[in-house]
Amino acid sequence: MTLTIRQLKSEEISDVASFIATGYQEDVFFKWVVPSDEDRHSVVNAYYKIYLGAEGAMAYVAEDTNGAMVGASVWLPHDVDTSIYDDIEQVAGSYAPQFQAVANASHDSVPADGPFYELVGFVTRKDLQGQGIGYQLLKAHLDAMDEKGIPTYLEASTPFHERSIYRKFGYDHHGDTIAFENDAAFLYPLYRPAKRIDKLC
Repeated sequence: MTLTIRQLKSEEISDVASFIATGYQEDVFFKWVVPSDEDRHSVVNAYYKIYLGAEGAMAYVAEDTNGAMVGASVWLPHDVDTSIYDDIEQVAGSYAPQFQAVANASHDSVPADGPFYELVGFVTRKDLQGQGIGYQLLKAHLDAMDEKGIPTYLEASTPFHERSIYRKFGYDHHGDTIAFENDAAFLYPLYRPAKRIDKLC
């Protein structure tokens, strides 16, 4: 598939947040965070608007040849302003305890030293998965980070295995799997040191 990968424009925050929320509507992890099918899209949409608008955030959009959005990713710097978590608590409403549990667990698992960027949102259109969209979205940011010598971190919501897209880019386990509420949901912390671009593929 021929794609254009570009950075987010500020006027696209609402559209990209909605796209990501749609992509996570049936995600097992977000079903635990926001159990209500009726509320999930609006809450996750508001959550990602905060991330996308955070100072230092880097977000990428994948477009097909017709200019339609087919994928998006969101990265936050390690030193992002922590006031965003107060904003998240406000938009989370009755689901704030789950969001707070995630934030607390994440703070305990992230690398001790910066700088690094953390992948906090990564969605491709469901009917186009498996066509390299996710690979190109990841590569766009990782190439930029490799040029600057900055490592990256993420917490995957699906188990990490040898065929994982993250393994292809050199990610590996970073500490223990994070379990929530009687094993109702899991996150898998992964870390990738900066590498030379010519050794990625």
